[in-house]
Amino acid sequence: MRHFSFLFLALGLTLACGCGDNGPLLVDVVGIVTLDNKPLADKTLRFIPEPGTPGQGAGATTDAEGKYKLLAVRGGATRDTLGVPPGSYKVIVTEPLFPIETKIPEAKGDEPAPAIGLPNNTRPKKPSIPPAYSSAEFTRLQVTVPAQGGKIDLVLTSGK
Repeated sequence: MRHFSFLFLALGLTLACGCGDNGPLLVDVVGIVTLDNKPLADKTLRFIPEPGTPGQGAGATTDAEGKYKLLAVRGGATRDTLGVPPGSYKVIVTEPLFPIETKIPEAKGDEPAPAIGLPNNTRPKKPSIPPAYSSAEFTRLQVTVPAQGGKIDLVLTSGK
């Protein structure tokens, strides 16, 4: 009987330890993205950690005023988590994969959800983001997220 009590205690401790969030500390980061001093609306941001920065980075989508709030990238996560670990990041800005106004189809009953596709009359828009900001390999944007987080505005120029 003693062995069973020990086994249940060990199992309970293992489950309790495994249920917590063992990821790095996250701090809130918000800001505004501008291109040539104009807000850059409906764009996707990725913060890619530089060597020595913990975590898997973060991402966001800008609103109509160019404002963003970072969400942490966490493997296996089932919900969004605001923030990003403090450290150094390369930042890329891209067009969203699907237009923001695209309606996401819903599953009906036990049927799988229909595939997401662009409507036939949708033509890809000409990218408004200079190539110097849209590739992890060539981006000019590098930021340092301080230990307390805060506001980080991203200022892009078209080079005109």
